[in-house]
Amino acid sequence: MNPPAHNPTMLDVAQAAGVSRALVSIVMRDAPGASPATREHVKRIAAQLGYVPDARARALRTQDRPAIGVVFRVDQPFHTALLDSLYGAAEQAHRPVVLSAITAARGEQRALESLISNRCGAVIMLEPHLPPRLLREITRQLPLIAVATSLTDRGIDSVTSDDAMGMTQAINHLTELGHRRIWFAESPNSGGNPERRAAFLAETARMGEKAGTVVEGGDVEGAGARVAKLFLNTQERPTAVACFNDACAAGLQDVLVRAHVRVPQEVSIIGFDDAPLASLPYRELTTIAQDLATLGRTAVELAIKRSQQAAPDAVLRRIPTHLRTRGTTARSIPSTI
Repeated sequence: MNPPAHNPTMLDVAQAAGVSRALVSIVMRDAPGASPATREHVKRIAAQLGYVPDARARALRTQDRPAIGVVFRVDQPFHTALLDSLYGAAEQAHRPVVLSAITAARGEQRALESLISNRCGAVIMLEPHLPPRLLREITRQLPLIAVATSLTDRGIDSVTSDDAMGMTQAINHLTELGHRRIWFAESPNSGGNPERRAAFLAETARMGEKAGTVVEGGDVEGAGARVAKLFLNTQERPTAVACFNDACAAGLQDVLVRAHVRVPQEVSIIGFDDAPLASLPYRELTTIAQDLATLGRTAVELAIKRSQQAAPDAVLRRIPTHLRTRGTTARSIPSTI
């Protein structure tokens, strides 16, 4: 028997076995309705053709355990790191995961719409930026969980790290090292930034009027490079910089090192996320670690629970953070500028 030129389908198996497609479906699902001899015959033909059941398609059609869709950004190391915990949590719940990436040529709305058309049972969005009005409309069609940003005030379930706690941990660490002139390189359009900014200003205000300064950064390495240029052109430089995330911190670190600014002797740098790049031997970035395992598990549990029963109010889950001390922070020394 020659297999078809294309990937064999259930219809190919049915035609080769001389049975209906519905009967092939019964056999492949191990559902009742076929005799032992028929099952053996169909499975033998399927093996000869090289037919492999499409587990994802079957899961998307299954009503009791539908797939969980995930919208993420390919340029965010934190997002890709979080995918591992989302996969693990979904597998524990026997739910398949369907990914939809946001790229330079593929916007967030398109990524979300592809999951809706795939009939996912729920969607988890990592740091959504779509207008809340549009997201609320989506929640009328299927459960939607926002991760790494809080949208509960807009009626959307959210799972996020305790961003205020994380920034407080960062500033406490720096002040214990004697730093009294600190910048926060914020990312104004990113989830969690308002909480981190408020915590930064509250903590540095305790040290005096000029202790804390907010500068515009971002959530990619290029933003950190721009912060570095601002640092190099500033007369009264900070002794420490708290960055919105590790990518921003890495960009800052790279430019300063090339400019012969010693890190951490002349300036301490602390990131946020504990992304894989933070622990690279040539970075050794001090950072605030987010609990990826708990974030992923909580998001999946909430997505499943919401898909099974309606809740009157949006739910918010805040996950604690912790400080990860490495090599980019040190005790403050008097400035020579």
